[in-house]
Amino acid sequence: MHNTLMLDKTCWSISLDTPPEVVRAGRGVHGRNGNERYLLPHLWALHLYPYSAAVRLRDQRFPIRPGYVGVIPPNTPIEYEFRGVSQHLFVHFRCAPLLSQTPLSAALIPAMQDLGDDFAHRYQALETLIGDVQMPPFRIQAHLWNLLGDLTTPVPSSHPLPTAHPAVRYALRQIELRLSETLSVADLAREANVSYSYLGRLFQEAFGTTVVGYIRERRLRRAEHLLRQSTLPIKVIAAAVGIPDLHLFNKSLRRELGKSPTAVRAQGPNREGNAGS
Repeated sequence: MHNTLMLDKTCWSISLDTPPEVVRAGRGVHGRNGNERYLLPHLWALHLYPYSAAVRLRDQRFPIRPGYVGVIPPNTPIEYEFRGVSQHLFVHFRCAPLLSQTPLSAALIPAMQDLGDDFAHRYQALETLIGDVQMPPFRIQAHLWNLLGDLTTPVPSSHPLPTAHPAVRYALRQIELRLSETLSVADLAREANVSYSYLGRLFQEAFGTTVVGYIRERRLRRAEHLLRQSTLPIKVIAAAVGIPDLHLFNKSLRRELGKSPTAVRAQGPNREGNAGS
């Protein structure tokens, strides 16, 4: 995105590993009765503002100007100060929970940004999607995912991918492609042409964890996804994430997620909540 400006250092952690679930989108009309206060207990909100106003979030006041985009996390008290009737585009959505602060699970999204020259086409594109009742739901979901991705920045000191050592980039790729296999750190290091200890030091500096710890976290994240989103037998999922020993698989999930595989599956996929306007 070009010619954009982050207006404040306030940022929220957001998980965008998977597409956000759009619960509701539309044009909100506000200010008819003066200032407004409300709360979305379970949903994120994204607003594209073509007007001037102000909003208070968690005891911090943010000015609003035409061309700004605001993002508000769930359960955040919102208090608008309008200057008359004001209309903005909104999307209320749900993101996957943050399971950790590893670079592949978290990013930072500013509370308010100035989209500059990018605002007009962003606004028009979203308005078109909202106004077409025959538009397949996945289109607005894809649009939102792309927009959120453009608005986010990596978690500071936790996202080494653009400038990571070539050995780290190689290891990350192999881990993702070979999660179902027996992964040896020694083998990864040899294939990446570095020593075992050096690869471990690189991962510690980049991720704050060992290579083994990183592999374990990726395996359990994939296991949780398959348990909640598929009907694959638990033993098949265990094998698919490289932990075929069911006792060890159960123990690993309980240690990291606090639940057994059966309990994780019982949570099911995220359900739709109630949305404000």
